[in-house]
Amino acid sequence: MGAMSTDRQAARAGSFAERLNVPSSLHYPGAHLGLTWRLLNPTDLAAVMDLDGRCDPVDRPSVRRQESSMLILLGGKDTEHHHEVLGGEDDSGKLRAVGIVSVLAGCHRELIANLEAFVDPAWRGRGIGRALFDWQDGRARQILAEDGRDLPVTIESRTSSHATERRRLLAAAGFSPDRTVEHMVRTFGGSERISASSDCDEMGVDLIAFDSSIAEHVRAVYNRACAEHLGGRQLTASDATRLAAGADTELSVVAVTRSDHPIVLGFLLARERTDMREGEGAEAWIDAICTERGWRTTGIGDAMLGHHLAICRDRGIPLSGIDVDSTRTPAFASWLARNDFFPRTTDIVYTIEI
Repeated sequence: MGAMSTDRQAARAGSFAERLNVPSSLHYPGAHLGLTWRLLNPTDLAAVMDLDGRCDPVDRPSVRRQESSMLILLGGKDTEHHHEVLGGEDDSGKLRAVGIVSVLAGCHRELIANLEAFVDPAWRGRGIGRALFDWQDGRARQILAEDGRDLPVTIESRTSSHATERRRLLAAAGFSPDRTVEHMVRTFGGSERISASSDCDEMGVDLIAFDSSIAEHVRAVYNRACAEHLGGRQLTASDATRLAAGADTELSVVAVTRSDHPIVLGFLLARERTDMREGEGAEAWIDAICTERGWRTTGIGDAMLGHHLAICRDRGIPLSGIDVDSTRTPAFASWLARNDFFPRTTDIVYTIEI
């Protein structure tokens, strides 16, 4: 065993850039892979969705990508997050590969970057995925370094549990499986009884329809209620506005105190969407459900969910779904299971912590 150094003054904490190992220069994947690369923009939306449609039968993702969400990533809508989308085109100009880098806004205790990619099944097995991932990882580190705050950093990538090729790539790059996200659904036969708590009346709490005029108050509740399992990340103003604009006022509900000046205690924001997979149609999607911490054991959550489920049944919507981080919020997953939700698919989030 070597002697311990006593030169204490020579020791120092690594700088933020040193910890991140930021590449001084970064190049697109090589031309030898057969593709020409460029950053994509909103005019490429149709080509991106067409590529996604070709990948879908092979990848079988938990949820089909929506045009509205992809448009945000391509810079077609205002957002406080930093998104960059790199595309690879063949000699005919057809899009064959897409890599997305997203550095999230609203992070105050930890900086977070998300990586996502999909490659045309006909072009797999040529090293494109690994080369694209190397660019994504390097670009994420560059963007994070530009933030300037010396905070812990997590780079993550979410993938379907059955996507063995993607999971091997992430493991080879030093990423580790960190947590599980389940796509949980509740189906409706059209005649079953939906149980809803009646405790709200006794507590002096009313359930009211969601209105965009209270969106900022809903955001405040969200940021307080969800801070502990989001690593301190806050819902940004632009995302809250977009969430409010997309909410279905019938499927959504807000719990407030019964008073001259009602206070928001909890909310459920949901919308109806269409899954474009063959044989599947409309479904309700719960974007968020939150209750103020001091009111979580009072039955308000049961009442809000019961209201939502009853509307789904009455409107003939066959199922309601929600993404649940079952690793970080096991109690929430158990609560949904007690309300007859079940996991339809499972994703794994791979991370590297810096």
